[in-house]
Amino acid sequence: MKLRKFLENLNNMVAEDKSLLDFDVVTAIDDEGNGFKPVYYAPSTGKFDGQDFDSNKEANIKPNAICLN
Repeated sequence: MKLRKFLENLNNMVAEDKSLLDFDVVTAIDDEGNGFKPVYYAPSTGKFDGQDFDSNKEANIKPNAICLN
């Protein structure tokens, strides 16, 4: 999913119910929803190759993705 669509979805949800702004944010530990964990960190940019994510804080990395946790 592109950030544009992700942000559009969040903005639409908040437009319908402003109380969502005070909700905790969690993430599923797998695709099947077998567990959930809180999101602790602010999003960061980096390079995602389909499996690994390298922070763009490292030298010579051109970011192509945003890591949410």
